[in-house]
Amino acid sequence: MRKKLRNNILPLLALLIMITLGACRDNEQEQAAGSTAYTCPMHSQIVQTEPGSCPVCGMDLVAKAAQGNGITVTEDLAFLIRPTNTSVVASIATVSPIKKNGQASIKMDGIITYDPRRVYAVPARVSGRIEKLFVKYNFQPVRKGQKLMEVYSPDLITAQKELLYLVKSAPEDKNLIAAARQKLQYLGATSEQINRLLRKGEETYTFALYSPYNGYVIDLNTSAPASTASMAAAPIASAGTMDAMGSSSATTTPTSVPTTATGQQGIQLREGMYLNAGQQLLRVINTAQLWAEFNASASEITALITKGTPLQITFPQLPEETLAAKIDFVQPYFDEGQNFAKVRAYIPGSQKLAMIGQLVTAEATYSTAPALWVPKAAVLDIGNKSVAFKKIKGVFEPVAVSTGIVSGNMIELVTGLQQADTIAANAQFLIDSESFIKVKN
Repeated sequence: MRKKLRNNILPLLALLIMITLGACRDNEQEQAAGSTAYTCPMHSQIVQTEPGSCPVCGMDLVAKAAQGNGITVTEDLAFLIRPTNTSVVASIATVSPIKKNGQASIKMDGIITYDPRRVYAVPARVSGRIEKLFVKYNFQPVRKGQKLMEVYSPDLITAQKELLYLVKSAPEDKNLIAAARQKLQYLGATSEQINRLLRKGEETYTFALYSPYNGYVIDLNTSAPASTASMAAAPIASAGTMDAMGSSSATTTPTSVPTTATGQQGIQLREGMYLNAGQQLLRVINTAQLWAEFNASASEITALITKGTPLQITFPQLPEETLAAKIDFVQPYFDEGQNFAKVRAYIPGSQKLAMIGQLVTAEATYSTAPALWVPKAAVLDIGNKSVAFKKIKGVFEPVAVSTGIVSGNMIELVTGLQQADTIAANAQFLIDSESFIKVKN
């Protein structure tokens, strides 16, 4: 009985095992069928669980490769299959940045001008008429004590008569005589002229005006001071009577000298021209020291361009001649939306090269702080940024860099590279660099 029961159970167990195995196989097939994904060959972002067409381009979807059956993308392979506009494979010379103190220079264009602190005005101290004029043109050299002009002035004649009258009638009144003598000095008379007047005992109707400075005459074409829009009335002696002191009581006739609309410049000084007290006759420039003024871009002027920085001044008409000087003043300047700096240097007037109004060029040389330097050819300017080609695993990858000053054929690197990096020595080998290069940073 037991043996018969065993024979019946064994076939049932075998049948149960077969049914179980079949069910598992069907389940695996169903899971495999359900996990299959379909994508577009042209648009990888399109993924579906069933076959069909791409909603973008209409191509038939294809099944994705089962996980583990495709190509494993390693780090090296990922580096090689990157987009073509992110790296360059080439065999060119390479360099590494060098850290050093650089020698930089700035070239500036300028002009030789006079020192405004050595420009002196010669005004008219009295009203009168120019009888003789001994300075005829601008930049005429004059020396201290040289006669500039002779003028006729009723005020000077009156002051001379007063002094002579007091000397003759009240010689014991020293204070009054000293006051009359001082009045003549205030009107422009020198001590020598006053002593000559006392020796002769007779007034002079034309009085000489002398230059109090050495230099060159400028601004002979001057007008009255800015406070007067036109020349004030100049007294002209006419027939009249003499008072008790012998001074003239002549009437005066107002006469004006035309000026320009701006009141800054009138007609040139000439013989017979009437003057007003306080009118600027001319100016005298002392050329014992000159200025060399240069305009430089504000971006080029650094903290290292300071007072004492040496300059080498050259002359376009004399390229073989140079003049050594030092910067004395740097002035930031803003004019008509442009930001720049005026650089000034003093030049002795005794030298023979520089003359007022002459155009010159200067080069300022200075030492920079320690920084990374590379050849200029290793940096490529693509318009909106500068790049250098850094060598990574045998290929060159463009890296954005910021640059500083240029010294000769070297350029300063501010950011973007390290001293241990290796870059292409010549970054100019790309023809269409702007459209090709894609910089990550």
